[in-house]
Amino acid sequence: MAKIFHPLLALIASATDRELAKYVEYLKAENKILRARIPGQIHTTAGERQTLIKLGKGIGRAIEELITIVTPTTFFR
Repeated sequence: MAKIFHPLLALIASATDRELAKYVEYLKAENKILRARIPGQIHTTAGERQTLIKLGKGIGRAIEELITIVTPTTFFR
């Protein structure tokens, strides 16, 4: 798993704000497509939730535009 993140982090570190916005837009579209193939609700483990909370808190209120698994209200709770 760590081998996947290293190239991704290198790409993000060298990107401009405009490029980062394009990356986020792409990833949101990709997640929407993948989620459409999964019937029903998506259930996360406690560890997955902690990871999402940790990363989401660093984003701040902008998480409201990115979050798709739960509502922003649920996330902030």
